[in-house]
Order: sequence, then structure tokens, then C-alpha cells
Amino acid sequence: MTKYIFILIIFLLFVWRIRRGWTNGIMKEIVTIISGAVSLVCVILVFFAITSVLAKAMSTLTLCVVGLIVLGIAFRLCSLIFTPILALSNISVIGWLDTMLGAVMGAAEACVIAYLAYYVLGRMGISVL
Repeated sequence: MTKYIFILIIFLLFVWRIRRGWTNGIMKEIVTIISGAVSLVCVILVFFAITSVLAKAMSTLTLCVVGLIVLGIAFRLCSLIFTPILALSNISVIGWLDTMLGAVMGAAEACVIAYLAYYVLGRMGISVL
């Protein structure tokens, strides 16, 4: 029974990610992935900064603050680069290709999420297949 539930959830995941990729296009998908990665790194750096303050390790705190500043500058540069590219995706021929590649990117994201779910459930001792 667990096998069928897992397969249904994976199928719905694929449908959801492919539809979202088709709607957004590959450029918006790339921007979303970069934004998510940057926010994850920011959260990690903030946690390191908090633990370094509690441990009174000022060198680690300094590195975290510098890392946050560098990460902010890099993210701003990426947004400056992707803004004109996102504007180009509104052209009809490029827009069609953008949506097709967005669907492919959505399928790739679904594959990664499905593998991670399978791996985590397997590590927890839950056999899904």
C-alpha cells in the first residue's frame, strides 16, 4: 500500500513541477532556484553567526558577516544580469522555447525531489518500493 501512495505522490509532484515550470519558464525557474539557494546560505550564515556570538568566537562572526555582505553583492549582480534576460523571454519565439525548457527544468526538479524523498525515507527505514 505504501508503494502505491508513494507512486501517486511522485506522480502529483511531477505534474505540479512540470506545470509550474511551463508557466514560469526556465529563466524564472533559474532565478527561483538561485534565490532559494542564496536564502538557504544566508540562513546558515546567520545561524553560524549566532553560535559564534554564543561561543564568543569573534573571528567566525567576522567571517559570517563578510560572507553575508559578499553574498548580498553577488545576488545583486545576478539580479542585474537576469533582469534583461527575463525581458527577452517575452519574445514569442524565445518565449515558446523558454516555456518548453521550463517544463524540462520542472521535470528535473521533480526527479531531484523524488530521489531525495526516496533516499530520506530509506534512511528512516521506511520501504516505499
